[in-house]
Amino acid sequence: MKHMYKEELIRKVARETRLSQRIVADVLTDMLHQISAALAEGKKVSLLGFGAFEARQRRAGKVKHIKTRHVITYPARLLPIFRAGELLKRAVRKTKPVKSRKPKNKKK
Repeated sequence: MKHMYKEELIRKVARETRLSQRIVADVLTDMLHQISAALAEGKKVSLLGFGAFEARQRRAGKVKHIKTRHVITYPARLLPIFRAGELLKRAVRKTKPVKSRKPKNKKK
């Protein structure tokens, strides 16, 4: 699977919008900062059709170290969660090859 990094995304958006890469980079950086800040405040960020970002509380817990058998406790904390929207899901599904069945030969 090929990755798309931030720099490539900036280049593509700049090309499509005919804006400078610097402006696109500033907008993207600020958008990501605003999403991060909203999540840190416990807010949910929804981008209609694309998806929703939210911070969920993970409860504290205990695990055993495999070798030493010592019990390790970890604290509760907030984790960022992303849920894809319907338009994004449809766009991703269209790009993946779909296995189709061969039609059965019907006798006439």
